[in-house]
Amino acid sequence: MSWTVDLFARDVRFAVLGSGSRGNCAVVWSGGTAVLVDCGLPARRVLADLERVGVDAGTVAGIVLTHEHGDHVGGAEAVARKLGVPVWCSDGTRVAVRFRDELEVRRIVAGDTVVIGALCVEAFRVPHDGAEPLGFVVGAGVHRVGFATDMGSVKLGVVRKLRTCRAILLEFNHDEHMLRFGEYPPSLKERVLSDLGHLSNRQAGELLARLAGSRVEHVVLGHVSHENNRRDLVLGAARAAMEAGDFEVSLAIAEQDSPSAVIHLHDGA
Repeated sequence: MSWTVDLFARDVRFAVLGSGSRGNCAVVWSGGTAVLVDCGLPARRVLADLERVGVDAGTVAGIVLTHEHGDHVGGAEAVARKLGVPVWCSDGTRVAVRFRDELEVRRIVAGDTVVIGALCVEAFRVPHDGAEPLGFVVGAGVHRVGFATDMGSVKLGVVRKLRTCRAILLEFNHDEHMLRFGEYPPSLKERVLSDLGHLSNRQAGELLARLAGSRVEHVVLGHVSHENNRRDLVLGAARAAMEAGDFEVSLAIAEQDSPSAVIHLHDGA
């Protein structure tokens, strides 16, 4: 199913409720519909943070999951049951998580677009060490939000998807020097640095530079490692990418323990 551009689409709002190794969750909402992208935070935290960013929990129509790792799915079942909404994920994620039978789980695969209320959700492939990981574009009409975290390398297909978005959540996971000389065990360092691991500041900056001349206006820098990164290094890499590409976007760093400011996408802004 292809993405349908609605010239009269409602505005779209987007916020990251939490991002990092202790849990990831974001929300996109428009026209009385909200969709959660990942749900690795405790249910109580998710519901409280939805209220904090101005989302009525009763408007949440579903949860879409990128992959099965606990920091992305840990609260999904509890939140889905509490709100009475379905979960969308790949077959690989569903099998790996082993949801309870009473939970409504719907299939989405790379290349699919599903309509959830007033929002469209488009899935694409990402390189990560999950069973069948996905990235997503969520939005209405031209107001699109891209989610590209938990990737070990930059693929052309991912760049193409992100170039169509007005706002993106992009992983700036680690500084390579801090990781290589840090306290992680060798096996974990190897995993993070692999092509199926996580993006370094350098890799994410290179991806960001490739978005020059695209529709992207807002970039939230996410999944920042507490142990192997620093805010100044993250912002420095992002700003260097903009300088290299001779373009500007608004930048914000997603926090682990508090929601981000709301990004409002609408005509003329």
